[in-house]
Amino acid sequence: MITYEYALGRAKEYLKDSEVPLQITHEGEFSGGWFFCYQSEEYLKAGNPSAQLAGNGPFIIDRQSGKLHVLGTAKPLKEYLDDYVRKNAGE
Repeated sequence: MITYEYALGRAKEYLKDSEVPLQITHEGEFSGGWFFCYQSEEYLKAGNPSAQLAGNGPFIIDRQSGKLHVLGTAKPLKEYLDDYVRKNAGE
């Protein structure tokens, strides 16, 4: 089982791989691990609409394996988290 500190570090490493600077905007814990939402730093600091990301789905870090899983954008976050827990219940 991994810790929150590990999950946060993994999330930050993932975001570093982007061509534009990104920042975590929302995070939380659920039974399967931790979820992270993000946005471009330029948009957050300056409010420039052209710098706003589109289609950037949240991602999770699995509590057991530490693996990162990117979620979609079509459904509310809670549905993706519930689906993830349901699909991984027997592992």
